[in-house]
Amino acid sequence: MMNFLFAVKTCGSSLQGPGGTFTSPNFPFQYDSNAQCVWVITAINTNKVMQWLYSNFSFSRLTGSFVPDLIVSMSNQMWLHLQTDESVGSIGFKVNYKEIEKESCGDPGTPLYGIREGDGFSNRDVLRFECHNKISLLKTCFILLSNFFLSFLAVPCLSNFTAPMGTVLSPDYPEGYGNNLNCIWTIISDPGSRIHLSFNDFDLESQFDFLAVKDGDSPDSPIIGTFTGAEVPSHLTSNGHILRLEFQADHSMSGRGFNITYNSEMNIMKYVCIFTLTT
Repeated sequence: MMNFLFAVKTCGSSLQGPGGTFTSPNFPFQYDSNAQCVWVITAINTNKVMQWLYSNFSFSRLTGSFVPDLIVSMSNQMWLHLQTDESVGSIGFKVNYKEIEKESCGDPGTPLYGIREGDGFSNRDVLRFECHNKISLLKTCFILLSNFFLSFLAVPCLSNFTAPMGTVLSPDYPEGYGNNLNCIWTIISDPGSRIHLSFNDFDLESQFDFLAVKDGDSPDSPIIGTFTGAEVPSHLTSNGHILRLEFQADHSMSGRGFNITYNSEMNIMKYVCIFTLTT
């Protein structure tokens, strides 16, 4: 039997409020293999708690790249333990932290390409978010046994686009679209026109999350293309004046999502006039 010994790298630090940022080793480049890192963050004010918000999160294997939600401590101190094995790593994480009042759910921020209504983060306060692609999200603050969590109610991502040109974004693009989604976007142009799709960015969990483009407004309309993974699809053009985009994501990891622009143009029909001269 052969025994392999690996040199363990130690890292981490002790940090204090009222706020700041810390990252995994070498961020935004690949973190070290065989590392054991511990960060301890303590609020200066012992009557406050700590809020963590991950702005980046990417690890190899099952830990994945889905960015964790807002985290709030139950005391004035939090710690994070990072352990890596000998395999190939990823870019790791970046965490923003700050002190907040006790009995607060913390500030989840505002989604990219979106707006937020409401500024209260205490028990039973409700925040309403609306993204530019018409996806709505409600977050309600609940406090139970001195623990803090957010409950989510996602309104189905259903939307019609009727402008002659526009952009279709996956939920929370480019921060990661999340899990358990079934979204439908319908692009409707004037009768007699066609719709052109241009894929500016595309990154889905390969083989598990899919985007299907259909030539029409019905679930049974012909499929022009079905896409998954990180390869950016080529341009697509409809045969009619309606396109249906169906996006499905499973319960596990997610990718960055997609950014699609569209425009429509009228079909130009050419008429040939034949004149017959008679005498």
